[in-house]
Amino acid sequence: MKTKIIAIAIVAMAMPFIANGQEADSIAVESKSELSFAEQPRNEITASIGVVSAFGGVFDFFKVVFEGVGNSIGNNYKTDTKFIGTYGLDYYYQVNKWFRPGAKIVYEGLTTTVRDSTNAIVNHYNTSTLSIMPSVQFSYLNKKHVKLYSGIDIGLGTIFDDNKQSSGTSSTFCAFNLTVIGIRVGNDNIYGMVETNIGMDALIKGGFGVRF
Repeated sequence: MKTKIIAIAIVAMAMPFIANGQEADSIAVESKSELSFAEQPRNEITASIGVVSAFGGVFDFFKVVFEGVGNSIGNNYKTDTKFIGTYGLDYYYQVNKWFRPGAKIVYEGLTTTVRDSTNAIVNHYNTSTLSIMPSVQFSYLNKKHVKLYSGIDIGLGTIFDDNKQSSGTSSTFCAFNLTVIGIRVGNDNIYGMVETNIGMDALIKGGFGVRF
């Protein structure tokens, strides 16, 4: 009986120290969790490729049609339009888990060849768009390996027109883009991404990025 009483007394005296130890361990874990984001890479660079954009390639396409090809329909001319694609290079800085400002460069191009009834080339158009846009992105799902986000980009764009029958021209305009939804899958150093956009960036694009 005396042994049990002594054992209970020892446990009772040790409980405050055990509790303090567990609390210290909990604080250490929380501190480690808080520091983990600060220790993660903040800089992000992404290279991407996609299909035609909403206001870039589509606008260029109809511009070629109405200004060049449309005037030749009555002569039974044939047209062949090929999209070169949309290529992007993005940089972002991760301020916190949900917000990252940055900038992107987007290039897009297409070619149109006009041929007569004998298949001889009547005209050839090269149209390309280069946009440079400051950008912000907002993450609304931040899992360890998966992020969902949207964003907005506003900057300057230039359209370069060149065709066989005249000298090249260029025009500058206000470039705009809205990232409707994007998904990134990866770790702290490398990731893959898929986005849908409305504006100067590709309607659908995919790419890879690195964090450092």
